[in-house]
Amino acid sequence: MTDIVERVKGERGLMEKVTSYVPGYHGYKEKELRRESDKIVREYAVRKLKEAKTAVNEAVREVSDSGNISAFQYANRALAVLDRVTSKVEHADYGYSGFFDAVKVREDKLDKLIEFDYTLIDLAESVKTAASSVAGQPDMGKAFDEFRKKVLEIESTLNNREQVIFEVTK
Repeated sequence: MTDIVERVKGERGLMEKVTSYVPGYHGYKEKELRRESDKIVREYAVRKLKEAKTAVNEAVREVSDSGNISAFQYANRALAVLDRVTSKVEHADYGYSGFFDAVKVREDKLDKLIEFDYTLIDLAESVKTAASSVAGQPDMGKAFDEFRKKVLEIESTLNNREQVIFEVTK
């Protein structure tokens, strides 16, 4: 989990490295690096979800060509859930507190948030795998519904992320 934070630190430019020695700036920058690391993790999860959508769209074309209206309705529901979840992951809060906020966010709490978001990557990978297996199924309606349920698992986990955010701001 801290590997990504260390990689982001390694990518800093010369000016950022010099200013990291300024008193007070170092702690601020450490938090920003963690937030940026969390954003990178979430962006990766979003990329996997978008790849899943591409695979599902291929299956939707297959259903559309076959004229299977029932399966097409399941496909639309699955795509709507996938779009909603992708947007939630992409625009999720990242544990920021302002300079004058009474509650401050510490680095260890931000690390918990990054760790939580790593679970989103695993779930996004499983959704991508499920999306690839939808095409060519004998019962496409059922296949799309199973895929939708897999996407709902991410949404459920994402809803629990709010608790992590709340803990981060304690």
